[in-house]
Amino acid sequence: MSSKNYLEKDVPECYYLISMVMGAIDYYMFYESWAGKPGEGDARHHSFDELPHGKEVVGELSDIVKIVYLDGLENADIAEVSRRIFEFRESVKELAIDLISYSDRFKLHEYVINRIKPVDKSTLKVFNNDAAARDVLSAVFSSGENAEINENIKLAVSQLPLRMSKTKFFDIMENSLKKYIGTDSLALDRELYMLRTSSGLKSVSSDVYPELEAKLNELAGADYDNVDEISYPVLEARLIEAVQVITDMSELLQSAETIVNRMAVMVMCFANVETVFAKETANVKVLVSEAAEGLANPADKEMSDDVLKSLQMLEGIFEPVMERLQKYQTRAAKQNLDGSDTDVRPLLETFDSCEKLMSPSVFADLKDEASHELAEVEVQGRFEEIKSELSEAFGSDMKLMQRARMAAILSQLPVFFNSRTDVMNYVRDSLDGCRDTYEKMVAVKLILDTAKTNR
Repeated sequence: MSSKNYLEKDVPECYYLISMVMGAIDYYMFYESWAGKPGEGDARHHSFDELPHGKEVVGELSDIVKIVYLDGLENADIAEVSRRIFEFRESVKELAIDLISYSDRFKLHEYVINRIKPVDKSTLKVFNNDAAARDVLSAVFSSGENAEINENIKLAVSQLPLRMSKTKFFDIMENSLKKYIGTDSLALDRELYMLRTSSGLKSVSSDVYPELEAKLNELAGADYDNVDEISYPVLEARLIEAVQVITDMSELLQSAETIVNRMAVMVMCFANVETVFAKETANVKVLVSEAAEGLANPADKEMSDDVLKSLQMLEGIFEPVMERLQKYQTRAAKQNLDGSDTDVRPLLETFDSCEKLMSPSVFADLKDEASHELAEVEVQGRFEEIKSELSEAFGSDMKLMQRARMAAILSQLPVFFNSRTDVMNYVRDSLDGCRDTYEKMVAVKLILDTAKTNR
């Protein structure tokens, strides 16, 4: 027997079993979260059939779950099931990408709306720039972890009053992007994608989310310069309604993609599965059957004893099987197996896809994109392209929307401060340059509250 036989049987069976169990548990949790109308104290604000594309997403997901879990892959046309799984995965991913674009554009309006609330400014307390700057700096560096500090810096930059000239803004942007010279082109692609979405440059067909498009158009057409006590609550309500739809839809899509990823792993490994996991399969069917029925016909009911027993049995499987898989992965590493070994290359490629499908990045691309090392002239050219797009957008923006776009861009750039003193100076300059006491109060409160919540 080949010393690599474990790659042909044991490793695929580990991936299959882990994904079968976790997918069933995820689907049952999905049912627990989404069956019926949201109740009092529920985190969500909509049932799935009230969300755009929600009914279609849950319907197709449940149809595929029935084929994979209840009918069984041994009775299925694997090629056809695989096609449906990966087409569905791609469609959910596209919906999620478009939703991110809407989310970012509503965040721009949120930036504006937070700063234009009608208030009697004579009642505002005296604002101490020095004290506020110290509070912000303390919040930014409250953690010793560099990753958290960087996120707090981005938070501060995204909310602080922005009184920066476009020339200085583009200088900062250009210098930050120069850090990509000599690096992989995919990194710059990702950065520019985030810059375009966060600043509202990425457009989406209005047919995808017409309800969100209508709310966005209402906000975009508002007379922000003349907002009063009557018009402000209307704008605020539209923003809240949109955020609730986006939040619920994001959760739905994330959960659906997680479940379909589990089934994708099962299908990819099925041909190499020899063991009959009778006990595991029986318990999986208990969960999936109840969840499928509950999603199709929502009703308030307690978890049955059968479901509880199945959950307890299945939850005990993950850790030992994962440990076994990790041992096989260590063994493969010691044997220096890679894609150059034509005997195992197809299996290794499958396992690489399985790892991506099982990762927390549920919308990850399975195929590696071609890339190259970036020359200075290319980085400069890419910067000039987005500069031109932003300049065009600025031309039709009111002042506050310009600032919103600039703040969004700055918060997404690689951290452009070299020291704690640079951060302090930026915070202080932002506060000193703003004469609007209310805007400063709002900005500092948002920074402190969000940083505290993120700890």
